[in-house]
Amino acid sequence: MLQRVGEITTDHAGTIATSSALEPNSTFIVCVDEAPPAAGAMASRDAIVDWIDQCVLGDLRTVIAGIDAFHRTSATTRPLGGCNFLLAAGCCMALEYFGQVYGKGQDATSAARQYVEDFLTPVDPRYARVFGVFWSSFRNGIVHGSWPQAICVQGHGGRRIAVGASPVRGGEHFQRASDYAGPSFVISSVTFFQDIERSFDQGFRSWIMSQSDDAVLTRAAPRLLEIKLGDPNRVKEFALIMSWNSHGSGPAA
Repeated sequence: MLQRVGEITTDHAGTIATSSALEPNSTFIVCVDEAPPAAGAMASRDAIVDWIDQCVLGDLRTVIAGIDAFHRTSATTRPLGGCNFLLAAGCCMALEYFGQVYGKGQDATSAARQYVEDFLTPVDPRYARVFGVFWSSFRNGIVHGSWPQAICVQGHGGRRIAVGASPVRGGEHFQRASDYAGPSFVISSVTFFQDIERSFDQGFRSWIMSQSDDAVLTRAAPRLLEIKLGDPNRVKEFALIMSWNSHGSGPAA
C-alpha cells in the first residue's frame, strides 16, 4: 500500500531539500511525473476537433442517453445504476485530456486546472474556485475508489463534508444537498458534462483550430506504452500478445 510521507523538493543543483519527517533506516523511491510519448500525431486540427466531439464528448452523450433510459424504465433482470458516478468520472477524464491537448501545465493536474481556469471558468467560475478539492474528491476518489471522497481538514476532529453526485438532470450543482442535514457538497453529473461541452463549443474548439501550436497534433494523439527492458513480466506479456497476432487470432476463451 502506498503511504504518503510528504513532498520532497530539490534545489537548483538537484539536492533534496525537505522538511518532511521521513522514516529512519528506510528506502524511498522517488517518482517523477513523466508524460508517456505519443504513438504518432493526429492528421490535422480538424481530426482533433472531430475526435473530441464525436468520441470523447460523444461517449459521454451516450452515458447520458443511458441515464435518460434508466429513468424511463428499470425493467431488467439485474439492477441498473443511475450512472452519476460513471458520468462524473468520464467528465474528469475528458478534462484531463483537454488539459493534455491544451498543454499549459507542469503535470496532468496542473494542466487540467489551467484548462478549467481558461475555458471552464467563463461557463461557471466555481470550478476554478474549488478546483483542488473538487478534483481530488471526484477524479481521484471515483477513479481509484469508486466513490467521491468525503472531505475533512486534518486535525479538525469530526468536521467533514459529505460529497455526492446527483443522478438527475437539473440536480443541485456546486452546492449543499437539500436532503442531507450535515455539511455537504454535491454536483449534477449531467450539468458537469453540459458545462464541459459548452467550454469546448464556446472556446476550446476555436483555440485548437486557430491559436494552437503545431505540437497540439502530438499532444492530442494516443500515448505509447513503452515497456522497459528491466520489466520482464510485461516484456513476456508483450511477447505473448505478439504470438496471438502471428497465429492470426487471439487465445481460446
